[in-house]
Amino acid sequence: MVDESIAQALVEVAVFLEFSSEDIVNPDSAVQALEQLSATLNGADAETKASLSTHFNRISQRYTGEEARFVRTLAENLGLNEGQG
Repeated sequence: MVDESIAQALVEVAVFLEFSSEDIVNPDSAVQALEQLSATLNGADAETKASLSTHFNRISQRYTGEEARFVRTLAENLGLNEGQG
């Protein structure tokens, strides 16, 4: 089980990368960083991925609008739900 504070930190980084303007973060670099995050997290075991997915869903309720939708689908977009059923 992943501590929720770890999941929150991952969400904060992902939201920053996704929603920062071009003058703050180069869009290509943001995409590259999110892809690397995905690759790294996909090396985790199934229990860790499921825990992150649960936390991301819960954490999404703290956000509004487009950010809430982004966080709610973060596990899926990072490929953490693949192979689970």
